[in-house]
Amino acid sequence: MKSKLKALGVVAFALALCFALVGCGGGDKADPKKAVIGTWELSEFTDASEDDLAMMKAFDLTVEATFAEDGTFKLGMFGETMDGTWDAKSADKVSLTIEGDSVDATIKDGVLSIEVDGEGMKFKKTSDEVKDLRSSSTSSSGTAGDSSATDDQAIKAIDKEIYSDDNISVMVVDKKQDWLDSCGYTLVITNKSTDAAIDVSGSYGTWMVNGKMVSPSIYETIQPNAYAETFMTFMDDSIKSIDDLVNVQGSFEVMNSKTYDEIVTFQVTMP
Repeated sequence: MKSKLKALGVVAFALALCFALVGCGGGDKADPKKAVIGTWELSEFTDASEDDLAMMKAFDLTVEATFAEDGTFKLGMFGETMDGTWDAKSADKVSLTIEGDSVDATIKDGVLSIEVDGEGMKFKKTSDEVKDLRSSSTSSSGTAGDSSATDDQAIKAIDKEIYSDDNISVMVVDKKQDWLDSCGYTLVITNKSTDAAIDVSGSYGTWMVNGKMVSPSIYETIQPNAYAETFMTFMDDSIKSIDDLVNVQGSFEVMNSKTYDEIVTFQVTMP
C-alpha cells in the first residue's frame, strides 16, 4: 500500500501539471462562465480506482482547481498552488493559460475532462464558491492548515560523512520514518566533478539490513559541482521503524550520466 500510494501521488502530480498546461470547459448555455466559476476536485484519473482516490484523500493528497469570476484560476496540488488565467470560449469549452501555453478541454454532465498523451483526468465541481486553496494547505512553515498527515513519524539526526573521494562525497543527515511509514536515511550526495554529471544508485543484490537482503530505493542524477538531498528508503515488511535499521550495509554505484561508464563502486556501513 505504501509504494502504491507514493506512485499515485507521483502520477496525480504529473497529471496535475499537465492539467495546468491544458484547460477546462464550460457548460451553461446562457452564461458559460457560471458553469466554470467555483471549486473543482479530482474525481478520476487513468488506472486509478475509487479506492485509490479515497486513499489519496485520506492522506490529504488532494488535487483541486478554482476558477474566479475575474478570469484567474488556481491549481492546488498537495499543498502547492499554480496560477493562470481562463476564458470560456463556448458552452462546453474553455481555454486555460499558464506561462504562455493554452489548450482547451470540455465539460459534459457536470464533469470537467482533460486528456493529455492518453492520460485522462476528470474533475467534479464541489462548490460554486471559490475556495482559498492556500488557506487549506500546509504552509512551508507548518503553521497553516493541518500538517499532521504529512509529518515525519520519527527522526534521528546523524550528520556523518560515510564516503569521500575525488569524485563524490556522501553524508548521512538522519535516519527517519516518514509520514508514509517508509524507513530510511536522508543523504546529501555531492558531485565533485567540474565537467561531468553523475548517476548514483544502490548496487542491486548488495544491501542488507540486520542480515536480511533488501533493495533500497535510490537513484539520483547530479550535475557537476552540485549536490542532491535524497531519502533512501527500504521497502520491506521487516522494517517497521527506524529501530529496525541496524547493521545496514551495501554498495553505491556511480556512473557517468552521459556515457554510463562506471566511475566508482564503494561499499558502506550505515550509521
